[in-house]
Parts: sequence; structure tokens; C-alpha cells
Amino acid sequence: MTSNVEDTRSAAGEVHVEKPLERVWEALTDARELERWFPLHAKVEPGEGGALWMSWGNEYAEAMTIEVWDPPRHLRTSWPWGGAALVTDYHLEADGGGTRLRVVTSGFPADSTWDEWLEGTARGWAYELQALKHYLERHEGEDRRALFLRRRVRLSRQETWERLTGAGGLAPRWTRGRRIDESPPVQIAAILDDPRGAMVRASVEPVHHDLASGSDGGYDATLWISLWGSAAERLDALEQEWTDTLERAFPEGVTLREAS
Repeated sequence: MTSNVEDTRSAAGEVHVEKPLERVWEALTDARELERWFPLHAKVEPGEGGALWMSWGNEYAEAMTIEVWDPPRHLRTSWPWGGAALVTDYHLEADGGGTRLRVVTSGFPADSTWDEWLEGTARGWAYELQALKHYLERHEGEDRRALFLRRRVRLSRQETWERLTGAGGLAPRWTRGRRIDESPPVQIAAILDDPRGAMVRASVEPVHHDLASGSDGGYDATLWISLWGSAAERLDALEQEWTDTLERAFPEGVTLREAS
């Protein structure tokens, strides 16, 4: 495994949440709370030496060792992946009447074959920390329904992006709402007006298991949507609509689906 810190890189994100330290800590360390904003499924064995397991379905699942458990200030988890030793630190501090949370995932090798994974982690934190803020400030205590759709294709990233977000793809869904991020040809994320308060993220990601090896495994045209409260009742209809859209945009692809 990679052990020389000077030869590794990190990806970080930061967010201010209008909730006290203890509440943000709970959202990071309680399995049910995690499932309300982050993974599809979670399990937590609290305390130093314990474990944190999170899954988004299929290959997106990790079991992490808890190295630091210092409520409500500092959580550190670690796990081996693709020959690297990855570590995530969650630093919480009081900020006015709320909490400032900084998350740093470190241990990425300097080798360029890891560039996609490093950049993807940074983009992921940018979205997920906004999801944490959105959940705690607007939907606190509400269970979430979430859908993770992927259409796996062997096209260039640019062509995949153009089909995903163009007139024949998901374009109509991005016209009403507040943009969180817009980074073509990689990611677009928003909080929608319809369904009200739904968080969505569309992205073009290298096939997960090919990231460390650098092999040409194609791309996933992905759609992630989270809904809380009464809006969650619309998830089944949205799944059918967006599955049909992905299949029309990428007739040569294969659909992969995970949901909670």
C-alpha cells in the first residue's frame, strides 16, 4: 500500500450547516441518519476501532475502520482501495449558530492513473456536503427515497455528456431549480422546483473498477435523485420516465439500477 504521505494527494470539501455540532455529528455517525442524505445503505459500529460501512449498490460499497472517534469534533476513517491506503477526516467546529464541516480524503497516489478518482472524489464531496446541508436544514428527521441510475456505454466522455444533457436527454429537468454545480462535461447538480426540494446529480463517470488500473472501461451516464417527504411518492414515476430517457439517449448501453 501507499505509505509515503509526500507522494499522495487529497480531495477536500467544506460546508456551513445551520445546526449545532452535535446534530451534524449525529448525521455523520448514525446509520439511519447517513441513509437520509448520503449512501443508500449504512451500518455503524461506533468508537475508535469500530467500523463504518456504506453502500450505493453493486461495486460502490466500502467497509471503513474508524481510527479517530472524538465527538463532536473529529471523525477519521480508513480503508484500502486499489493498492492505496485512503483516509477521510471529518473536522467539525462551531461557526456562529451553526457548524462548519471540512472533509478531507487523502492518500491518493501521485500517479496520473488516479487523477479521475481524485477529481471524482472532490466533485462527490461538493455534492454530498450540499446534500447534508439540504437534509438537515430543510428535511431534518425525514426518511429519504433515493435512486441511482446508470447507463453504461463505450463512448467518449464528451459524446456521453452531450447525449445525457442535450435536448434528447435530461435537459428539460434542469430548467427549473437552483444549480449547485455545473461542470461540463463531467457533472451538473441542482435542487429542483419540481419535484419540490428534490436533489439531483447527473454525471459522466469512468467505470468504477477501471479507475485504479487506468484501463478503458467506458463511462457511466449517471443520474442520482433524492426525495424527502411527500415528494418521495413520485420516485417510481420518475424512475420510469428517466429510465426511458436514458435508454433513448443511449440505445447501445446497459442500464444499472440501485435504490432505497
